[in-house]
Amino acid sequence: MTGIEDDASRALVPASGADALRISDADRNGTLRRLHNAVALGLIDIDEFEERSAAVARARMQSELAALVGDLPGPGAIVTSATDRVELRGVLGSLKRQGEWVVPTRLALHRRMGSIDLDLTKARFAGPIVVIELDTRFGSVEIRLPDGASASIDDVEVIVGSARDHRRDAPAEGRPHVVLTGRCVFGSVDIRGPRRAVMGRFRRG
Repeated sequence: MTGIEDDASRALVPASGADALRISDADRNGTLRRLHNAVALGLIDIDEFEERSAAVARARMQSELAALVGDLPGPGAIVTSATDRVELRGVLGSLKRQGEWVVPTRLALHRRMGSIDLDLTKARFAGPIVVIELDTRFGSVEIRLPDGASASIDDVEVIVGSARDHRRDAPAEGRPHVVLTGRCVFGSVDIRGPRRAVMGRFRRG
């Protein structure tokens, strides 16, 4: 075999390793969630987040995404902090928040045998990233987000129940971005958009 033939044969051999793999939209969205979490943890500021997010949009290979989050913790690394953290606790009954209320950057919800209904569509946010920590048993959680908001439910552990984002075409990188984490036991977590008026009535979004 000649040297020319050897070179041609090597060119036909596919590259190996994760670095040579092209990325999908799901890969990009997963990387954006890690960047959102890093902001919530205070590991990077908004300027750096925007710079890295722009690089995510330009990336084509796995190695490029890995370089953008190589110095950050994984998607399950959301932790709690006493700074700017509000806890809401209760047993039985319902907990509701709606209207123009202030949403802290960290909100911990502890509920036993009851429902939680948070309407954030008219709320004021303390920051662009909101971390909601769930500790619920035998109950439901419904969160309504304003148009343009994004949410991540990947870090919610559900034991007998469900966690769903019901919105159509919800953005992966919106403002505000809500990160849900924690545990839901025998219950449901539902993310919805604003209520829409139809023929004088409101329908569920």
